[in-house]
Amino acid sequence: MKSFNKNDSGVVTVDVRETERRPKMEIIPAVDIRGGKCVRLYQGDYNQQTVFNDNPVTVALTWYSQGARWLHIVDLDGAAAGKPKNMEMVQEIMKESGLLIELGGGIRKEEMAEKLLCQGVSRIILGTAAIENRDLVKKLCQQFGEAIAVSLDARDGKIAIHGWRKNTVLEVLQLSREMIDAGVKRFIYTDIKKDGTLTEPNFDMINILLAETNAPVTVAGGITRLEHLRRLKALGVEGAIIGKALYTGDINLGEAIINFGA
Repeated sequence: MKSFNKNDSGVVTVDVRETERRPKMEIIPAVDIRGGKCVRLYQGDYNQQTVFNDNPVTVALTWYSQGARWLHIVDLDGAAAGKPKNMEMVQEIMKESGLLIELGGGIRKEEMAEKLLCQGVSRIILGTAAIENRDLVKKLCQQFGEAIAVSLDARDGKIAIHGWRKNTVLEVLQLSREMIDAGVKRFIYTDIKKDGTLTEPNFDMINILLAETNAPVTVAGGITRLEHLRRLKALGVEGAIIGKALYTGDINLGEAIINFGA
């Protein structure tokens, strides 16, 4: 595991620490933060929100107690505003839980990305920046390598940005190819119309993406049953992000990790 620090000269240095062998498929619980609370949206719609807990730290500790190593955090306020808005909460989660954090939502400037990594965030997720600032993506990938992930958030096969509220004409495979050329080492794919629906993942698109993209892919959206995790592991995805199904009890995180996280 790499951690990033800034020395007295202002240069970011990389500290490599040994960790346990990476599981074949990481089971990653999701915590979406809006207004300081743990919420879930239906298909990314800010007007269709369910509050599952008033304290995201409590939720993070619950997932830690059930065996999670990573936590997928989305700053929904940050995604809408264009800059992170819930960093105090994220820092408290890191301090109290010790979980490895991948964070997305409004990270669109080099200084912010560097700051987050130096503060202990293990991986940052770029979405809108991948479309609007390719030079930033290239620079961050050169500097931080696999600590940078690009989110492929798609509605009807086309990428959506700005907190999923703005559609583009760019297709998933096209963006993935362009990002690989820019130096991106890993992706997070979400089918927006599956997200928060408790249906099933878009297995067809996941199959295509894995076949066409020579990079690790973590998937999210619609994972509702252990059978979905079995299929995803068989496909060879790097990780599976589970959100609403954990909060409704459709999936038990501990059981999922024991059966499919190694």
